[in-house]
Amino acid sequence: MKKIVLTGAAGRLGSYLREPLSKLAETLVSTDLAPDIGELYESETYVAADLASYDDMFAIIAGADMVVHFGAIGDEAPFDQILGPNIIGVYNVWEAAHHHGVRRVVYASSIHAVGMHSRTDFIGTDAEHRPDSYYGLAKCFAEDLARMYWEKRGLEAVCMRLYSVTRPNGT
Repeated sequence: MKKIVLTGAAGRLGSYLREPLSKLAETLVSTDLAPDIGELYESETYVAADLASYDDMFAIIAGADMVVHFGAIGDEAPFDQILGPNIIGVYNVWEAAHHHGVRRVVYASSIHAVGMHSRTDFIGTDAEHRPDSYYGLAKCFAEDLARMYWEKRGLEAVCMRLYSVTRPNGT
């Protein structure tokens, strides 16, 4: 691949992915709200940008082969805080990706999209949405948006419902 875009590069998950993603493409463009993410890998560049700004996402995603969308408020917060990055930001990423002909978006969803199912129930990957918070509701929105963009526009997506993430050494 020529270009991969990683959102949420300053976050826990994004910081784990920067090095391996930098080896998969000629250019990795990492982005987040942070003014700096520290030392960059050989093929990596960094652009501070706001997910809630369509213009920011449109510019960053131009020329990308794939977007790895891990940017968001990463936990429960009031709805007005979730709305910008976690809902509008998801739309901005998918719409910009579609406009630029990106092949695939990889999305960090969450177990919170199905968090109101009983802990004693076995649920599979096809479990209906039962969000347990505004954060979970935003994850449901993103999964449904991804499906709509696939069915209407052919933009492939992988939505991973993450439960917990640590490095192999447990940190």
